Amino acid sequence: MAVNAQTLIAENQAVSKITRFDIHQRIQHVGLMVSFTLLVLTGLPMKFSTLGISQWWVSAWGGIEVTRTTHNFAAWMMLAVCIYHIIYLVFNVLVLRKPFPVKMIPSKSDLITLYQEILYFIGISKRKPQFDRFNWREKFDYWALFWGMPVMFLSGFILMYPVFFTNIFPGWVVPTALVAHSEEAMLALIWIMIVHIFFNHFSPGIFPMNTSIFTGKVEVERYQRDHPVEYARLTQADTQDDADISGEIEEDL
Repeated sequence: MAVNAQTLIAENQAVSKITRFDIHQRIQHVGLMVSFTLLVLTGLPMKFSTLGISQWWVSAWGGIEVTRTTHNFAAWMMLAVCIYHIIYLVFNVLVLRKPFPVKMIPSKSDLITLYQEILYFIGISKRKPQFDRFNWREKFDYWALFWGMPVMFLSGFILMYPVFFTNIFPGWVVPTALVAHSEEAMLALIWIMIVHIFFNHFSPGIFPMNTSIFTGKVEVERYQRDHPVEYARLTQADTQDDADISGEIEEDL
């Protein structure tokens, strides 16, 4: 029994990666990534339809009808992912009682770590801020997406079914939806390309690619560097579990 306990502890210490994302989170991310990419590839040529490259791209897709149909399909796909995500959150919070969804809610500590990180980046402070499971950038990234989704979906459905909506609302609702949809889409694209991709794939220590959202796992060294508060909590929990196992074995002996 004692040998088995020592082996279990040794294997626990030898783990090189920590699971950060479960299978549902990874599926949701892939669905969001695929739908967003399709929306960009089909939406930009329709927004800038007078450009020669846009006309060539629409022809390559098979014409404007195919392009528009693909765009609409991607929109429904993104809506399905959002519904999946909301159900997932409700189930994890209310049924499984998991704490990680609640940790995504912005708090006072995010303002403090933002201030500390600014001081660190400009060289005033030598100490890096200590982040928990989610840092302020990840929370901003997440909530910016949720803020933009209602605007995109509402305006998109008005453009998808203009006759239906103009039978209910004044005629100006369609051009208004077009402006809102177009500008919000450009804002989302700029944010994803400049901020999201840089911090998650191109920043030092991660380049050339962050594979954790596809594998679900993060290297221990990186977890300790990027999320030291949660890493310390996980380590403390593992230590407590090992102590409980050793105590049970001693009682058995």
